[in-house]
Amino acid sequence: MNITEIAEKLLKDSESIENDVIAIRRILHENPELPFQETNTSRLIEEKLRSLGIQTRRLSTTVIGLIDSGKPGKTVALRVQISALPITEKTNLQFSSKIPGIMHACGHDANVAMLLGAAQLLVKNKDLLSGKVKLIFQAGEEEDLVAKEVISNNELDDVDYVFGLHVSPFIPSGFFATRKGALMPSSSNFKIRVKGLGGHVSSPHSTLDPIFISAQIVNLLHGLTSRIVNPLDGFTLSITSIHSGTKSNIIPDEAVMEGTVRGFDVFTIEKVKSKIKSLVDSLCKSFNADCEVTFSDNCLPLINYPEITSRAMDILSNLRRPIVEIEPVMLADDFSRYLQLKPGCYIFIGTRNLEKGCIYPTHSPMFKLDEDILKYGSAALALLAISFSKEESTFK
Repeated sequence: MNITEIAEKLLKDSESIENDVIAIRRILHENPELPFQETNTSRLIEEKLRSLGIQTRRLSTTVIGLIDSGKPGKTVALRVQISALPITEKTNLQFSSKIPGIMHACGHDANVAMLLGAAQLLVKNKDLLSGKVKLIFQAGEEEDLVAKEVISNNELDDVDYVFGLHVSPFIPSGFFATRKGALMPSSSNFKIRVKGLGGHVSSPHSTLDPIFISAQIVNLLHGLTSRIVNPLDGFTLSITSIHSGTKSNIIPDEAVMEGTVRGFDVFTIEKVKSKIKSLVDSLCKSFNADCEVTFSDNCLPLINYPEITSRAMDILSNLRRPIVEIEPVMLADDFSRYLQLKPGCYIFIGTRNLEKGCIYPTHSPMFKLDEDILKYGSAALALLAISFSKEESTFK
């Protein structure tokens, strides 16, 4: 059976399990769990895999399944994320989140469903498979320490190729999209703690107002992108959280803000981090306030292997879906850590559908996705696993 015939069979088989895959996605969507708290999600994944006769093991809430064809060949890893976000859903879907303040607003519920669908396809078509397939359902959300945990537990040691798949609301529904080389930037989170002197609002001159100082910091840091760092050294900086105070007539002692800086050039990002620290230190000293600036590096730049990406795009073209090569995106994913060790690539599957209202970005309380794409995602993952499990000499 050639690659076109295999793709046609997987598509047909994927259509036959489409309702099951959609049902799994909706169960997960109704019952979202935050990063590192995905106990029920992990249990559901394990139950589904074991019902297919697939061996499983756990790393905290990360689930790893292994399909062994019993034949010589490559070991292919397929990885998705499983966690939800602290967002209150506003979609009014019949299967909206039942958990207050938590939502699958990034599409990880769909990613999990597609990989579980791929597992069904691989078990059903085991005769087409060589070597082994490792299914990685990874906990966390852009958390580099989870990828490190998978790696430190030697889960990639026997892997020859690794692939990641994620839905995207910016790409037309059913399109596959990726690019050779740099696809996503590094991501570094920062926390700034401003320590002032609280007091009564009737005498603000006797206090060191950390909220007022924080406001100056926000303005100053946003100037980094246009006035302090070379604009040719592309990066993004966002302050996403500011917390301070308890009551309208009390000036607080402390304010804490958090944010993220992203860029493709690691030297630029190190320079930006140094600038953030020095600027915040200087500003706080000018107000006689103390401050503390800390960084945590979440993701490295995600660099797809050009040759593997080209081959993957050629293989996926057999699914009769459009394949597009896109420009780099400023998203971040710790799949970058996997690609530092093993050849592979990261692929998006589009879910933007104007007629169905699937137009909102990920991390939006209005985020919805076109469930018609799930069958294509499952077939794509299964097709990549089958194709790359064979010796390279078999590819044409």
